[in-house]
Amino acid sequence: MNKEPMLWLKFSGELLDVRSIPIYELGDTLVALQRIIHKTFLHDQARLKKHAQLTQEERKRLSLQISERKKSSDLYALVPFVTDTAVQQNIAMLLKYGLGALAKYALKNVFSSSKEPFQRASVKTENVEGSLLVGAIYAETVQITNHINNIGGVEKIELIPDRNVGIAPIKLTLETQGYVREIVNESYKGPKTEITGYVTRLHPNRLLADIKLEPGRYVKVGLDEESFRFVRYETEQEEQLKFRGHPIIRLGKDVTSYEEFEAETVKRKKGT
Repeated sequence: MNKEPMLWLKFSGELLDVRSIPIYELGDTLVALQRIIHKTFLHDQARLKKHAQLTQEERKRLSLQISERKKSSDLYALVPFVTDTAVQQNIAMLLKYGLGALAKYALKNVFSSSKEPFQRASVKTENVEGSLLVGAIYAETVQITNHINNIGGVEKIELIPDRNVGIAPIKLTLETQGYVREIVNESYKGPKTEITGYVTRLHPNRLLADIKLEPGRYVKVGLDEESFRFVRYETEQEEQLKFRGHPIIRLGKDVTSYEEFEAETVKRKKGT
């Protein structure tokens, strides 16, 4: 593995030519970057869900450390904490996909420009351009970009990966910060799945059904006209139904505790 730093973190700003970035802003940014690596690993392992924890050994193997600092504005070299070649190759792979997700924010194309035909007014959604990971790292992106034009005088944050990581440098600017804040209330479609529950209330004007999945857990399900008619006229009270479609997840929120769902099909639970 190349002995060069795997990632350079650069803070630029006129004031940083004569002083360093405050400890809090540096530390907060480093923590956010480490969490992006953790979430990328959990996503790769299909463990990205609420309260997911890394083992102590996993934390050690995924950790980065500062190996060098240069006064070029403020420039920090980051390398894996563990020197094992296989571990370093794994971190390089995680950086490629994690930084690739972060780049969607820098390029202001988190959401795809085209709408799928199935979308309806009942549940407002967008399609994340890339993968579930893009939406999952929203909170970390906010955490990093909040330090632009803050007390430290940072005007731009750059992430410059080693060529072996295989991804272009990323520039986060005041414009990036504005974009990230602008999309704060947006939701996106999660991967296709199935939920089971019974109807507690119907909203005919919006083609919505309130579904109880379990004690204390309710989800609003958007339906097309045919499916809504089936649920309304052809099912019994508290009959268990299976809805197949996409959970609607708010940016930065846990991917498993969604409160909205966009159904493509619905059928009775029995005999399925």
